[in-house]
Amino acid sequence: MHAFDPNDYRKRVLAAVDRRGGIEQSDPFELYDIPLDEAETLGDADISARVAEVWGFWQRQRDHPKYRVLVGLLVENHDRLSFLLLDASARRAEAIRIRREREQRDAERYEMLDTAISRLVQRHGGVPAAKVPGLEEIGAMGGLNAAEVAARLRRHRIIEDEQPQAAPAATGALTDQRRGQVRALLAEWGRLVEDPPAPTLLGLLGLDPSRATHTGEIRLRADALRARARELPPGRMRVVLDELLVHVQDLLEPGGPVVAEYVASIVADVTAELRPKVRAAVLVEDELVGEDYEFLFDEAIALGMDPHTAGRLLEDLAVELGSRAVGSARPAPPVHTPASSAPSPAPPRRLWEEPLKAARAALRNGRPQEAARHIAEARGLDPHNEGTTPIRSVSDDVERVLAEAALHWRVALAARAATRYVEALEHLRALRRAAADVPPPTGSTAGLDELLAEAERAVAEADRLVAAAAAGPSTERSRTLRAAQAACVDHPGASEALAATPVPAPGRLTATRMANGSVRVAWSPAPADEVDYRVTRLQPDGSWRVVGRTRGTELEDGGAPPGETPVYAVAAATSGRYSDAVRSDAPPEPHADRAAHSGATDRSGSVARTAAVGAGGSTIEPGTVAQPEPAFPPRQANQPNPAGGQSSGSVIEPRGVARPDPAAARPEQTTPRATTSPVAQDDPMPSGIPVVTDLAERAGLLTFVWPTGITEVMVVARTDGPPASPDEPEARAWKVTNMRYEIDGGVRVPPDLPRPCHIAVASCRREPNGKLTVAAGFAPDARIHWTHA
Repeated sequence: MHAFDPNDYRKRVLAAVDRRGGIEQSDPFELYDIPLDEAETLGDADISARVAEVWGFWQRQRDHPKYRVLVGLLVENHDRLSFLLLDASARRAEAIRIRREREQRDAERYEMLDTAISRLVQRHGGVPAAKVPGLEEIGAMGGLNAAEVAARLRRHRIIEDEQPQAAPAATGALTDQRRGQVRALLAEWGRLVEDPPAPTLLGLLGLDPSRATHTGEIRLRADALRARARELPPGRMRVVLDELLVHVQDLLEPGGPVVAEYVASIVADVTAELRPKVRAAVLVEDELVGEDYEFLFDEAIALGMDPHTAGRLLEDLAVELGSRAVGSARPAPPVHTPASSAPSPAPPRRLWEEPLKAARAALRNGRPQEAARHIAEARGLDPHNEGTTPIRSVSDDVERVLAEAALHWRVALAARAATRYVEALEHLRALRRAAADVPPPTGSTAGLDELLAEAERAVAEADRLVAAAAAGPSTERSRTLRAAQAACVDHPGASEALAATPVPAPGRLTATRMANGSVRVAWSPAPADEVDYRVTRLQPDGSWRVVGRTRGTELEDGGAPPGETPVYAVAAATSGRYSDAVRSDAPPEPHADRAAHSGATDRSGSVARTAAVGAGGSTIEPGTVAQPEPAFPPRQANQPNPAGGQSSGSVIEPRGVARPDPAAARPEQTTPRATTSPVAQDDPMPSGIPVVTDLAERAGLLTFVWPTGITEVMVVARTDGPPASPDEPEARAWKVTNMRYEIDGGVRVPPDLPRPCHIAVASCRREPNGKLTVAAGFAPDARIHWTHA
């Protein structure tokens, strides 16, 4: 058995399974990359090791942008899929069954190709060379590659023929990349407005290519659409429409050669889409007739063509492929056929054409199950296999839509269970458009209409709560936004607003040494609901160590070192966001201010205390004045900020509190204030994002352990000292994904980066709206001094 290669597995197995429609179209031997031919000779230990390797790979790919849905299903079904592989006797029986299934599947894959080859051999005495590209495309419909088709054709005689010359490719300023961007935006616009997507920019304006030269009308319609865009609320719909209007301005409004080039690109795209279907339709009969012509004509219109251009395009394709379209006055090019053959009259109308037409209509109307019934009827009316090629072509489209519908259902129900109603709504609307008659999987009692209504209600409720939070008092904003997230976890507006809402900090923090040597840390609660508190202790080396997390307002630190009471910091956390940290060495409010504001309230909302607590747990009784030197030592540049902020290098005063003048209390002090540059500051979990650990150099690569749920990190390097934050202008930073890390076996440090240097790694979090949040600092274990050349 070959060694497991993650990158090769992703391209060879995951891509193929995803293309076929999911795990139900595969088998355990393929999914766990175990050769079927070796299934009976491999030992249980080898199989168990391979299963464990693949299982671990699945776990690491759960956030993959393309395969995360498929990998999620694989992880969910791991026990069921691997059960029969781990026992030798069960594995042998399963291998026999899978071998038969694969043989049957291969026979089905070759069925349409073998039928087309047989018809060509009967008519021409062999396979004309001009028909080979068409056979390759028919084979591709059955999942065959060019090599498999060529192997099948070696059984038959190839009749050499002149290949029709292809038209030269058009060149111009309209790049393939921009054409792809336009198509993607049009498709997304169709999903956002719950309508079939406009096939072209002209279609977006309600025009077809025959009106492309009417520049005045195009500009009027574009201006009307811009006015509509300005009326839309901020959001993805407005962003997509604005981007589409930029393309309209660049490609349509100038007129002349620019719009002509865009129209030519539309014709090229439609030609590429229809060429294999026209080739399949004319492969045997050498004419594009009857229902095939009508179906392809309607499809060309749906792809953005006007009727005249659609008819001309079909005629050109038919002639290019050595045939002719019905109604075309153009003579077909000569075809080298045996002398005994003669043109045969057009065949009479065949019985299978009516159900095939009905199947195409049902598929266009978003009813694939009804289309499947018509396909079965068409096959029953075709005893001589005359319609195998067109029937199989439509059947493949039906099977593809049904497979996509099954995937949409699985994702929609999983999203609904997790209250991710925005995601569920996207997949449910896709079902409504393309597969309205496909029922939900077994076990689901709600139908499509009921689930759509539920998702729309949840999103609407979240919209209402987000709007109420913006208009309501700031004290209620966090609570209202959390209610919006509870109604719809992936609501982008709620997530963005919550991320922009600061978490209120706890109140006054005290640290008191107890008789048993422990330190009791207590604080006033933060004015917010469902708050957790993270308690950290300042270490002798200047770093911060997490002591514990609690929902209460006090914590006993049994691991505190003996001697002077350490400095502690507490930060409030809610929904993964942290407040500024308060410190036990922060000064109380001056006595004069307390007397002047006896009715004032502290940050927790309660009435201000009449006694303040000094650093180290000592109490300052009312009526006395705190001495500045022992109670309130200033925090210097080399003492990190527990909230993860940056130090300016000078003495840092606690936020919002007046400090007595240290110079007045210590007239003999002559030491100047520090004026050094910013230094590295460490937080055990900067910005509340899990951190990487175990940084090391291995074989010239930077390696570390990725935390659960983190798929991107920011690597920051600086030659003159340790980086203090990822956004330092003097530092060099680059992003690394877990996929690139896995492919390279670690992080490649740029060769042009001067050595030695200081490197730190900050974790990143991808928000529901797609925004990347980079941690504000670095964890103590996320640093390394890099000397490798």
